[in-house]
Amino acid sequence: MKREEDLLPAQIPYELIQKWGDRFFLWEEISPQAKAILGSDRFLLLLKKGKSLTPLVSPGFPPALVPREISEEELLRSAGEQGTIKEKDWKNFAPQEAPGPVIIYTLKLRDWQPGYLLVFCATNVKADPERANPLVMAVTYLLAFFLLRQELVRRTEDLSLLLKAANVIGSQLELDQTLNLILDSLASVAGVYTASILIIDDKEQALRVRAQRGHSYEVSGMEIPLGKGITGRAASTGEIQVVEDVSKNPNYITGAAGTVCEMTIPLKAEGKIIGVLDIESDQKGFFDPDRQSLIVRLADQISLALYNSILYERTLQLAITDYLTGLYNRRFFLESALKELKRAERFGHPLSVSLLDIDDFKRYNDTFGHLAGDQALKGLANTLRSNCRQIDLLARFGGEEFVVLMVETDLSGAHCLAERVRRRVEETLPFTVSIGVSCYEGESGKDLEQLIREADAAMYQAKSAGKNRVQVYHNQE
Repeated sequence: MKREEDLLPAQIPYELIQKWGDRFFLWEEISPQAKAILGSDRFLLLLKKGKSLTPLVSPGFPPALVPREISEEELLRSAGEQGTIKEKDWKNFAPQEAPGPVIIYTLKLRDWQPGYLLVFCATNVKADPERANPLVMAVTYLLAFFLLRQELVRRTEDLSLLLKAANVIGSQLELDQTLNLILDSLASVAGVYTASILIIDDKEQALRVRAQRGHSYEVSGMEIPLGKGITGRAASTGEIQVVEDVSKNPNYITGAAGTVCEMTIPLKAEGKIIGVLDIESDQKGFFDPDRQSLIVRLADQISLALYNSILYERTLQLAITDYLTGLYNRRFFLESALKELKRAERFGHPLSVSLLDIDDFKRYNDTFGHLAGDQALKGLANTLRSNCRQIDLLARFGGEEFVVLMVETDLSGAHCLAERVRRRVEETLPFTVSIGVSCYEGESGKDLEQLIREADAAMYQAKSAGKNRVQVYHNQE
């Protein structure tokens, strides 16, 4: 269990010193004790701030006696073994000489030493640590009390923000919405405005940027091999990476303009790394221990929400995907094709359909076996992916039949694409295909069922004409 002093900072945050001012120390209670014990009610604190000491003064303390920021080494050297600075020597630190000697007392609570109490005496007195000890301890304990209270308030606020963020992040299952909520929570909880979430693609052994804020548009979708860069290293090692100066790190992959430091946290679920949270900042020292702790705790919530959303997305994908080929299934194709046909009607765009069937597939199965038949179906699916456009809708329609919906494509364009696929199949696969093509070009009353029926009729014409060919549907009326 941690002791109270383990929670106390080695250096007092300067913003707290500025905020406390004369309200901090209950000076009205300390001053009478100082006068009774030390014979003076003029004193100030020098509190550690980095490598220097910064003053915190009591109300009514003469401004001309307030020292500049000085180093601990300067103070102790001037005080010497007696722990006292001569009045004339005080002018080395402040605009005016002290009215008498300045006695230095060390503030210390076990191993915690936050600074010094300086007492300004009006007469020539010597330091008396034993007599001053009750006051010095009272000041030290008051300082510790205020800092611990501040720490308690901060931790309570952090916990409240984390609980709120957890509720917000976990409120969605749809992956893209979850990712946006995560980025929103990073901004509100940890002051993070430049971040990206990368998800591991096990097949490609790479990280892919799925969502980002503060980066250029080109970063979206970017792939980073596992082990490469700071993010790739976090994913491959499972360890948090904190780089205080990216300009000195050869592994840094350029991200947001002006980036000074970077923190990358592996996101884990079920004992497996599923992605990486990458945060960049243009502020030196942005990732202080408190912010790091807050981000790491938030990352636990992010990991869980991200894992649930990935599972949900995969479940949805399985529901619309053919298990063997990875193409869309018949039901999803029909639903999507109906929407595209309505859009084509509304905007007056052409819309084409190609229906493909493997020639003599039963004989192929009987000759080489069903496992070879499955490989044939997968091979055709891969050929369609590599030869069709990204905007085309590809599906396994049933058995050895496949269908392609080509948006904003007229009959001539659809025929060219179908012929390219047919030729590629003939060149690379141990079978051929027959393809039927039909097109909607604004005909009144033509629905999706008719469009598919026409492509099917054209495909059977291709088979009747000798197979391994493309046949365009022509209305015989």
